Amino acid sequence: MKIYISTSDKYVHLIEPFAFLFNKFWSSEQQVVVLGYNKPDFKLPKNFEFISMGVSRNDPKEWSTDLRKYFQSIDDKWFIYGTEDMFLLHPVNFDSLNKLKTYMKPGVGRINITNDVYHRKDWLPIEDNVIKLTQTADYRISCIYSIWNKEYMLKYLQPEMTPWEFEVNGSSLTNNDNYEMIGLKSDFPVHLSIAIRRGNFNKIDFRFDNEYHRTLDQSVINEMVKNKII
Repeated sequence: MKIYISTSDKYVHLIEPFAFLFNKFWSSEQQVVVLGYNKPDFKLPKNFEFISMGVSRNDPKEWSTDLRKYFQSIDDKWFIYGTEDMFLLHPVNFDSLNKLKTYMKPGVGRINITNDVYHRKDWLPIEDNVIKLTQTADYRISCIYSIWNKEYMLKYLQPEMTPWEFEVNGSSLTNNDNYEMIGLKSDFPVHLSIAIRRGNFNKIDFRFDNEYHRTLDQSVINEMVKNKII
């Protein structure tokens, strides 16, 4: 399954630490497609491919317009999507990831692979460790790492939307649409940080999202500093 990561000219430099942490904690064999505009001025790992979606208008609303065009052009029925500021902080739990992949079936719109669904609280148990958001939960639509049903994403990823509009407005539109948003209660496949908060590029946040008492091991941060990745 391909992983698609979107970026913009303002944020494209984050792909360098993103790729370093991804290959450390996921795999250097996993294919990652970066969707952006101007090609980064640093060398990407062999498993990363950069695709330009055209010339940036420097307008946050171009995010949905250009992503929609691209996703309409691909054959993938399911894929993983995230953004460049979501840094992996811990080895991926592939057993849990494979468990979630069994829910790639009709009637499922999004399968979250982080702790996000669990921390939304508005969820119901399905079986064992698997849960789903209620039909009226907040953030049924989210840009947090998820396995997406492409057709479902395109239904709500309309032109001229910012990521925040997609999440907030899109979530309202999904209320009672009878599609399921799946997640886990524990043993999450992916642990991540939201690296840039409030547009502050002077400080990278290496705290685990929704688990702020945990942080990326200092030895890994030192390695990135030593190699001039950050």
